[in-house]
Amino acid sequence: MYGVGNTKRLRRTVGVVMAAAVMAGTAGCGGSGKAAGADRAGAPDGGAVVSPGGTPGPGPERLKALLVAEGEKFGPYEAGEPLLDEPMSEDYEARPARCRPLTSLGKAGHTAQAFAKASVPGEWQAVDTEILLRSYRDAGAAAAAVKSLADAGGRCAGGYTEDRALVEAKVLKVEPVQAPALGDEAHAYRIVTQDVKDPGIALYKYLTVVRSGSVTLAFRSDVMDTKDFGGVPQEIVAGQWEKFAKGRASSAS
Repeated sequence: MYGVGNTKRLRRTVGVVMAAAVMAGTAGCGGSGKAAGADRAGAPDGGAVVSPGGTPGPGPERLKALLVAEGEKFGPYEAGEPLLDEPMSEDYEARPARCRPLTSLGKAGHTAQAFAKASVPGEWQAVDTEILLRSYRDAGAAAAAVKSLADAGGRCAGGYTEDRALVEAKVLKVEPVQAPALGDEAHAYRIVTQDVKDPGIALYKYLTVVRSGSVTLAFRSDVMDTKDFGGVPQEIVAGQWEKFAKGRASSAS
């Protein structure tokens, strides 16, 4: 349908090929596929990631415990197993380079020390959401990454090109939308993309990022349809935030 189904299937196909490559390159390494060290430098015990002169952020295993688990439900949505350790969007590039944070905070120039990912898949014409938690060396590094995102949201409002490995997509515009009143700061965007098969068709995706101390919670939603679905589902954001906040509170007590 207008190429949108093909684009979605392409993401899944490329993901399977990449997953095989990842498995081949990491044979004998542990991990469930939902959490891992972003630069493979996490604490050996999965606890805090310590950096000189900074407040420790949660390590891979702790971060995973703060993430929604497969089977958890949020209204009509249910969390599922992510396709890869890293979301497909981590492998996207953007031109000009200043727009990269909109494809991934991993391209914001501030390296996360651990990440954990979940997927809340949707059926045909239903919203599909990816959740990614990132832990930075301290709150300052996390804030710098989010500032890079905010800068990109303004400087790339008129559009940019997204390189999706096998295809290129033209982002027509980036618009700020209402962000949730959560954490230390939050940003949300509506990203309008030109369909790769039919330039006359506009597709929609939404990005919401919440920062709490040294951790960022990113939500990216799209749909296998041409409709503007209105944003990242509030039930998913609220459900993930509740689990995260409770987990951080219990670890601090």
